[in-house]
Amino acid sequence: MSTALIDYGCHSFTYKLAVRLREQGVPIRYFVNGSLESPNRQSLPEWTREDPTLVCNISCSREYGKMNLLRRLRGELEWAGECVRALVEERPSVIVLCCVPIAAVTRIQFWARRQGIPMIYWLQDLQGSAMHNLLGAKFGFAGRVAGSLADVWEQELLMRSQRVITIAQGHEAALPVSVRKEDRYDLLENWANIDELPALDPANDWSRRHGLDRTRNIVYSGTLGVKHDLEIFPKMATAFRHWADVRIVVVSSGQAADQVQGEAMRRKLTNLIVLPFQAYADVPKVLASAAILTVSFDASAGSFCVPSKVLSYLCAGRPIVMAIEERNPAAGTVRAAGAGVVVRPGDAGAFLGAITELLENPERGSAMGAAARAYAERSFDLDGIAARFLRILDRAGVGAALRAAPNAVRTKEGSIGLI
Repeated sequence: MSTALIDYGCHSFTYKLAVRLREQGVPIRYFVNGSLESPNRQSLPEWTREDPTLVCNISCSREYGKMNLLRRLRGELEWAGECVRALVEERPSVIVLCCVPIAAVTRIQFWARRQGIPMIYWLQDLQGSAMHNLLGAKFGFAGRVAGSLADVWEQELLMRSQRVITIAQGHEAALPVSVRKEDRYDLLENWANIDELPALDPANDWSRRHGLDRTRNIVYSGTLGVKHDLEIFPKMATAFRHWADVRIVVVSSGQAADQVQGEAMRRKLTNLIVLPFQAYADVPKVLASAAILTVSFDASAGSFCVPSKVLSYLCAGRPIVMAIEERNPAAGTVRAAGAGVVVRPGDAGAFLGAITELLENPERGSAMGAAARAYAERSFDLDGIAARFLRILDRAGVGAALRAAPNAVRTKEGSIGLI
C-alpha cells in the first residue's frame, strides 16, 4: 500500500515533499512527466539517482510543449495512458494529482474509481476558466463555448474526487457546492525549497560565464506558455536599449522562448538575451544574477493561477515586478511580504515604470529583496508542510493503510505520524 503523488509539472517542491515523507517512513511513489518541455525536468536525472525507487518517470513517444494546442492535447492523453499503466503496477492506496491537465485527470480518475482507489485533487489552477479565456480570445464564440464546457468538465472532476486541496484562502469558493457542503477540501499553500535556493552574490560563476556579472539584469526564469505576455520582453529591451549596463535576460526553452529570440533578432535588440533552461544546480545563481526578477501574465491567466516561480523568486532575495490579476494570491503574497511591485496584466507602461523606478532607486530594490528572503525563511518550513499533508491523507480515509506501514504511529492530534 502506498501514496501515489503525481506531479505532471515535475516541481521541486512536490519532489522534496515526497522525499521528506519517504524519510519519515511513509510509503510513497512520486510520478512525473519526462516529456513536457519544462525547466523542472532538468532535475529528473539527479532525482532518479538519489532514490530510483521513489521516482517514476513517465515519458511519451515524443516531447511536447505548451504552445501547440493540438500537440499538447495529444501528449497529455498519451501521458495519461502511460501513467495509468504505471499505476496498475503500483496499486496505490491513494492517488494525489498535482498540476495534471483535465484531459489526463479524466483518464486517471476513471481508472481509480473503477479500482475503488480514492483520489485527491491538488488544485493548482482552475483550468476550465483559463481555457475559457484563452480559447475565447483565440477562436471567439466557438472558443468560449468550448471553454465553458471545459469549466463544467473540471467541476465534475472536482466533485468526484475524495478530497480537494486548495492553495490559497478564498479558492474554496470556486469548488463545487457538494465539495464545500461536505467539507471535502483542505488548504495547503505552496512553497519553495529554501534550502536549495540560497541568496547568492550577483557576481557568481554563472553570471561571469554568460557575461552578466557587470550588468544590471532584469531576469525572467521559467516556463513560457500561452498565459504569458511574450511581447513584454521586446518592450523591455526597447525601453532600456540605451541603458548601457542593463540586460533583459530570459531563461526558458521551447516554442515561446524561440518566439522571443526571433523577435530580438528581428528588431536587433542586442540587450535581450535568451538562454535555454539551465541545470538545476545553477538556478540559484541565475536568480542571484538579477537586479530585478519579473513575471508577466496576460489577462487569460485570471485570478486563480499561482506561478510557483514567484516562490523561488522570494527565496532569491531579489525585488519582483509582476503583472498579474489583483485577486491572484501571488499578488497578495508579494505585497504582504513587501517584496516587489504588482501591476495589472497588459499595462506595459506601469510594468516598465516599476522597473525604471527600481533601477533608479537601488536601495528600494535591496529592501524589497531582503523582505522577500525574510518572508521565505518564515513561511517555507517543510516539516510543518509534511505534517499538514499527512493530516489531509488521514481525512481522505487512507490513514489506516498508511499507519499499517513499518514505523507508523498515531499522533496526539489523531493524524498520521512516522518515527
